[in-house]
Amino acid sequence: MLKVEHITAGYGKKLVLTDVSFSVERSDIVLLNGGNGSGKSTVLKTIYGLLKPWASEPKGKVVFEEKEITALPVSAMIRYGIAYMPQKKNVFEDFTVEENLSVSAGIYSKAEAKERKDKTFEILPVLKTMRRRTPFNMSGGERQLLAFGNILIHSPKLALLDEPFAGVDTRNSEILFQCIADLKKKNVTFVIIEHKSQLLESMVNKEIELELGIIKK
Repeated sequence: MLKVEHITAGYGKKLVLTDVSFSVERSDIVLLNGGNGSGKSTVLKTIYGLLKPWASEPKGKVVFEEKEITALPVSAMIRYGIAYMPQKKNVFEDFTVEENLSVSAGIYSKAEAKERKDKTFEILPVLKTMRRRTPFNMSGGERQLLAFGNILIHSPKLALLDEPFAGVDTRNSEILFQCIADLKKKNVTFVIIEHKSQLLESMVNKEIELELGIIKK
């Protein structure tokens, strides 16, 4: 479903990833492991087109469902069914829960946006009980559920999650875990960075270990 091939990338002149290659099958949960600075977040950003691979030989590229998607704009990624939840700045701070979902659904027609919001509330009913609250009045765990809701709006085939359980209490961790498990059963594929890897170990199909931007064999 997803192939990352010979990706070399970084920021400015700083090299972060060197010749990174791996594949992901449909409905898999793939865990990216490694210490701070190992390049995990850079992998997700490169898959999602937020970073362009550096010129390399062989050429670095990202392929999704047999189509090359290397460095496409976010709008194209969403059309292909790819959604990204960053570790930080993943909610609209000044908007209510419902407004957050409305903004995320803003690329769709009014009728479809409502349908997608309703479906997200159905998948994560806890968000519906908080629909008039802003992130300033939510716990860390509740904010992460909202961030997850913002990507569920797009009914992704592939979800890229950067530390989804960061700052999440036990109750909300269970809600998020169950949601991921249910989506996996519906053939949604995940590539996840998560230091609390024990939370996902029963569902993980593959683990990829990065060290200084290189995949450990």
